[in-house]
Amino acid sequence: MITSYGATTTGYTQIPQAVRDFYSKEVLFMAQPRLRFLQFAKVKEDLTAVRGKSIVFVKYGNLPGGGALAESDQLIPQGLSTSEIDVPVTEQANSIQVTEYLLRTSLLDVLGDASRLLANNMAVTLDGQFRDTILLNSTNVLLGGQGTTTPPANFAALTTGDGLDTATIKNAVELLSTNNAPKFQNEYYVCFAHPHQLRQLRDDSAWIEANKYMGRRQLYLGEVGMYEGVIFIETTQMTVNTSAQTDAKYGTTGGPVTYEAALFGENAFAWAVALPVELRDDGVVELGRKHTLGWYGIWGSALLEPLNVTKIVTA
Repeated sequence: MITSYGATTTGYTQIPQAVRDFYSKEVLFMAQPRLRFLQFAKVKEDLTAVRGKSIVFVKYGNLPGGGALAESDQLIPQGLSTSEIDVPVTEQANSIQVTEYLLRTSLLDVLGDASRLLANNMAVTLDGQFRDTILLNSTNVLLGGQGTTTPPANFAALTTGDGLDTATIKNAVELLSTNNAPKFQNEYYVCFAHPHQLRQLRDDSAWIEANKYMGRRQLYLGEVGMYEGVIFIETTQMTVNTSAQTDAKYGTTGGPVTYEAALFGENAFAWAVALPVELRDDGVVELGRKHTLGWYGIWGSALLEPLNVTKIVTA
């Protein structure tokens, strides 16, 4: 039973910093099992040490030339070609409110329960931002069941039943390989997909369930299987569009319900962190009768290399 969290001042109890620090760690710890995209993001935390409103990611271009030299040839050094990707950071937060009466009388661990709810909300929010960063900024778009590897996709031809089939995955792998998109660990690409999309793919005889190869390496959170050198992360966070939303988004008329998946290689997207997530309280409210608890952080996300990502729309 919660009785006190700190020294009482003029009749109210304020949650001390030590407790807030502890629950800040708990929020991040409990959010980790729910986070799917973060484990594949390129993370940079420059602003935790240097002030600023954005974090710069530097991308190197490939070197031209190279090859055999004759004895009389002169070797001409090449310059490094770089480009910068500026990722603005913004405040991120959500909160809930509990009363002093509840803290003092409840048989439950109110702060513990609140931190779990906040952790779940933080994970859903951050994963949703990563998802939107990839899906809304991808220049490569493939359709399920269409048998084509060349964007732009013909959304008018998309009908119910055009799912995430084996041909679509092979087309996506071909597209990324043609773009020289690097694989994770030099072995595999990653695909985030809705359970509805993966249902059809699981019927293929070449699909390998994750429990059949676990132990060879550490599985990623949400990893359910592998096919054609692609590992699949199952999550309900992926976008599902109603028929009306499909029409508005893709310019169709009476289009089907659509599902969006993302297949990508390494260094596809980034997370720029200025302030890691913290649990905070809002101080004294109504003579200490109410406590507003919330998570707060400062970060941003961005697509680093559009060529390393393929968006797949299925019905």
